[in-house]
Amino acid sequence: MTALYEITGNMKELLNSDFDEQTIADTMEALQGEFNDKAVSIIKLVENLNGDTSVIDAEIKRLQERKQVINNKQKRLREYLLHNMEANEITKIECPLFTASLRKGLESVEIIDESLLPDEFVKAEVVTKADKKAIKDALKAGESVPGAALKRGETTIVIK
Repeated sequence: MTALYEITGNMKELLNSDFDEQTIADTMEALQGEFNDKAVSIIKLVENLNGDTSVIDAEIKRLQERKQVINNKQKRLREYLLHNMEANEITKIECPLFTASLRKGLESVEIIDESLLPDEFVKAEVVTKADKKAIKDALKAGESVPGAALKRGETTIVIK
């Protein structure tokens, strides 16, 4: 079976050939039919691969849920051990494979009311951001916007 790029090359060669118009038209019709058949096969393959990605997405979701279950179980078991060690005033457990010990939590600051903080403890941030929608509207209206230009994205294929 001929590859799509070869059919495209044949079509371009035919257009630049010295054959009479009828021969070119007949051959072009045959090449277009072959091109369409090949394109349909490619689209079917794309749709088949689409199904594969759906299955993979479902498996990823299942594994993420399984991971979350395991993480939750680990957390509950750690909390269970911590609670019971604290209740029995045990601060350290040693064995040949590991050592488990209680450690006080790190100190952190809790902001109760930010408006009451002295200025020396407050940082002001100024965020500037381009208004791309307004710039696009202005450029489409024919206005000049220094530092900005319209660009077109890549051509894509839509399969419905």
